[in-house]
This record gives sequence, structure tokens and C-alpha cells, in this order.
Amino acid sequence: MRNPHLRLASSILVCLCILVAYVLFTLAFLPKTPGISILMLNTEVYESVKQALAEDWTRLLLPFEYETFAGGRIYWISSTIPLVYAGQVYLGPLGSYLLFSTLFISTSFVLALIVSRSLEFAATLAFLFAFGTQLNYAYTYGGLILLYLVLTYAGINFAIGFLLISGRISGWRWQLGFAASLCLVALSSEFWINYAVAVIVATGFGAAWARRHGQRQPGSSMLIVLATTIAVLAAYLTIRLRAPGQFVAPGVEEELAIFYRHETLLAEDLIVNFFTYLYMVLTNYLPSFITSSNSLTYLGPDVIVAEQNGYDAPHQALVVMSHLFLWRFYAGILTTLFIGFLGYASVRAWRTPSVPPALITALALMMLAGFSTHLLIKMRPYMSVPALGYKAVISIAFWTILLTYLTTTSRKVVDSSRAHIILVACVWLSAFLAALTRPGMQARALAEVGLLGLRDPLGDMLQWLK
Repeated sequence: MRNPHLRLASSILVCLCILVAYVLFTLAFLPKTPGISILMLNTEVYESVKQALAEDWTRLLLPFEYETFAGGRIYWISSTIPLVYAGQVYLGPLGSYLLFSTLFISTSFVLALIVSRSLEFAATLAFLFAFGTQLNYAYTYGGLILLYLVLTYAGINFAIGFLLISGRISGWRWQLGFAASLCLVALSSEFWINYAVAVIVATGFGAAWARRHGQRQPGSSMLIVLATTIAVLAAYLTIRLRAPGQFVAPGVEEELAIFYRHETLLAEDLIVNFFTYLYMVLTNYLPSFITSSNSLTYLGPDVIVAEQNGYDAPHQALVVMSHLFLWRFYAGILTTLFIGFLGYASVRAWRTPSVPPALITALALMMLAGFSTHLLIKMRPYMSVPALGYKAVISIAFWTILLTYLTTTSRKVVDSSRAHIILVACVWLSAFLAALTRPGMQARALAEVGLLGLRDPLGDMLQWLK
């Protein structure tokens, strides 16, 4: 498509179609929960922001205690919480959710189009982000809406960094732009530390790869990105750790595993966390019926117990637990496959100066580094199930980019336009089926660990059919 005006019109139309489909899907499957408000900011957080804005808004520029229960919770979210608060005040919870989610989807589309120069890549990336269930828990805990802003800022920063490394942009102004956008990310949420670690790991690998293969320009640009990220992270931690808050208080949700008195507990928590988070990442775009117990999801624990016909009644709960933990078998398989894939890609990248293996390796490393801080949090009962994808949202973002890249470049491997189209269609279909089935699975799993999931699009569809 050589006509630039026609190309622009096609891009706008595709982006609008994805956004309209996303909004209609969201509105069609809004949770119907009498007496329960959805997409709302935590009441205490809302009141804390309201009071700070009325008394001294500058307090929100530094680490601030937004919640006082369980020893207090201190966050440094200066670039996100005022916007989310304003969105809820002026647009309402649903309006705020749709504003920030569609902003992220459209920004991802535009950035992907600029970086890849491929409408297919941009459309696939935006579609996956639109129908992914990584932030499904926002319907229960509305404060997660700010993660759409975190991802938007990170996307802008990532695009600038990629263009600097590829040599398509250069100069101190763009380097300053990278640093400024990174500061915006740093003030968005503690989740940004995962992003910073991912960038450090990827650029560290990239700089070593560039040096090995004599790639001077990418190597020097990666060192600039690496140094900038380390500097911003160091400055952030210097200030943030003066008020560690919930991360060191005994018994709170975010208590770090390094405070265990037994090394065995620390080691085993790290292992469990690693498999859990990586599994949540890799299955985010897979339908629930191939990633969890269908018996537990669609029949429920009462039916499972009843089908035992009274055998060993005191221990029948273990049968339910077996179904609850069935996902761990799949986690072992997928983790093994992924580590093997990463090993193969990294060996190829080390042996050849070709960019694709190095890019694939860098994105895979970013996936692993994207949940690094969560590895250090003590095992909590709700992490017995892989149903809170938002905790690995940074890794899921990099997995989305990698999956899109592998899908859209498959034409070079399959050497058939028809096979390539079928593959792309399968990825889109899988993501849509995941959007239909995973929320209900997550709700059932969360109920077993004392939490509340509110959406079930497939269940709603079945009710309509009846």
C-alpha cells in the first residue's frame, strides 16, 4: 500500500474497529452485582487523595500514606493517582476505566505502527492488549485502573528506547526524552521497578551481544539507555526506601520473603512464585479450558465432593485441592518449554549478528525480569491460584510484544501466505476465547482463596442463550 493517505486511513479505521469492539465487549459483559460497586477506587485511597488536594496537593509528589490499615500503605504514584482520581470524579468509575484503557490500547497501536511500520503488527498488538485479561481484577479493585497509565507511560518510554537503539532517532534531545519519560514511569507505581529491571537486563544483554558482534551504534545506544535507567532507579530507591512502609511490616500483604527466619522458606517461595508468575504470563492469551481444571470451573467443589460418594469423608477436601492445583502440572510443562526456547534463542543470538534472535532473547529476558520484585514477596494464600494477572502485568506486556513479533514474522518461517494468515487468525481467536472464558475461571479460583472475581462473559452468554 504505497499511497500514504490510504495507508493512514486504513490504520485509523483498523484502530477504531478494535477500540469499538473492545468497548462493546466491555459494556456487554459488565458485572451485574447488586450492592457491589465496580471499578471504584479504594474508599480510603479516594479520601486520602481528596484530603491532600484540599489541604496541600504537593504532598502527592512524594511517597504518601494512602491507606492506614495494617500498618499503613505508602505509595509513590504522583503521575497516575491524580488523573485516576479526576477520572472517577468527573467521568465516574466506568467512564474513567474506558478512558484510560482505550488510551492505552490506542497509544499501543500508534507506537507499534511507528516502531514496526507494519499495520499487521500494530493491529495484532492492540487486539491482544484490548482482549487480554491481565487487568480483569480491576472490576473488583478499581485502583488497578492506574496500571493502564503505567503501561501507557512505559510504552512511550520503550518505543523511544527502541528507536534510539535501532538508530532511527538520535541526539541529546531524544536521550533527554527517554530520561524524562522514564521519570514519568518511575512516578507511576511501584510496578515500575519491574520495568526498570527488565530494561536493565535486556540492555545489559544487548550491550554484550553488540560488543561481541562489533555493532558499535546499537551497543553505545544500549549503554546510554542502561546507564539512564540505572541512574533513575538509584535516585528513586534512595528516596523511596526512606519510607519502606508495608514492605517491612510483619504480617502485611507485601512483606518481603527476605525476612523469613528460615532459608528453606525463602528458597521454596521463590520457586513457587517463579512458576506461578511465569504461568500467568504464558497463559494470558489461552482459553481457560486448556489451562485449568474444568471440573472446578464449570461444576464447582460441591459436585466434585458429591461424586466421591462419601469415600473417606474427612479428607474429601483434598480432592477439591487436587483440582485447584491442577494448573501446576501445566505450569511445569510451559515453564520447561519456555526455558528451552529462551536457551535456543540466546545461543543463536550469541553465535550470529542477526538482529531477530537477539531481539527475541531480549524480550524473553524482559518477560522473566518483569515480575522480579514480586518474586521476593512471601507466599500468600491467594497466590495458590494463578488468577491475579495484574501482578505480572509488566511481564505480560513484554510477552504480548514477543507473541506479536513471532506471529507477524511467521511468514518468513512458514513460507506460505495462507498458513501465515491462519496462524494470525488463530492467535486472535485464542485471545478472544481467553477473554470469554478466563474471567469466569478466575472468579471460581479466587472464590476458593477468599477473594471475589466479578466477571464471567461466558456465563453471561450461556444465560442469554437459555
